Amino acid sequence: MRKYRHLTGFFILTLVALFLNGANIRRNVERSEKDPIPQGKPNYDAMFADGKLRIAVFWGWDHPRDTIMGSFPAFETLNGKRLYYQGKPILIEIGMITQINEKPKNIFKAALEDQTIDMVIYSGHARYGKGMAFESMYDIFKCGNGDLVEDRHVKPYKVFKATSEDLDATNFPKSYKIIMLNCCDSHGHFRQSWARRFRECGAPVDLMTVEFPVFNLYDHRRVLNLLRDILAFADWKTVKANYESEVHKRKNRLIIDRIRSPGEDDFAMDGAY
Repeated sequence: MRKYRHLTGFFILTLVALFLNGANIRRNVERSEKDPIPQGKPNYDAMFADGKLRIAVFWGWDHPRDTIMGSFPAFETLNGKRLYYQGKPILIEIGMITQINEKPKNIFKAALEDQTIDMVIYSGHARYGKGMAFESMYDIFKCGNGDLVEDRHVKPYKVFKATSEDLDATNFPKSYKIIMLNCCDSHGHFRQSWARRFRECGAPVDLMTVEFPVFNLYDHRRVLNLLRDILAFADWKTVKANYESEVHKRKNRLIIDRIRSPGEDDFAMDGAY
């Protein structure tokens, strides 16, 4: 009986190896040939309709401590303050979540599903397309495009399928929201799966993704630039220009996909190219 178990295990491993060797492993991230200039601006009317601007900022696993601490003064200053939009006061509420919070991945999902939260920002690792990492490098919010990719964190490289079960279990509300995935090549890694899920939920989302690897030691500057622009009611062209003005070791490209309804999504997404 033990001999047959060994043989069965051997055949299974052989089949897995044959499958992976024969499959098309994505080793390079696709990037847009052109640098699309976004049109329009965030839907400030929808964001401020309830008299609040609620922002959830998530710093992923292994994020530099100095980066996180660098954002504290601005967040503390802004939290609880008011700005005026078309003569009406808007209360600012900012929550910051890091890997030391209890079950940050669950909080991330809850923020995505909360119709009262106007902006969700993730800044951290993309785990080679597997998803956002929170408590550890293995605590992943799985939201990949379904490709076979290499995890190059350790050698020899491990091949895995970038599945999307956590994203698929997320029910995005039909209220307007801005979502920023500030991680390495998030546009190539996640744009397809997140756009699909927005279509399925009929969620009106402005999705902000990045092309090229992100040098996360200075991520707080880019996040603070975004908050400054939103508080100044800037248009998307200005938001993109200010994000890309922060060049640290390498230049990044900010892509903004405006998704309004299942019927409009294909046009809106393809229009970026």
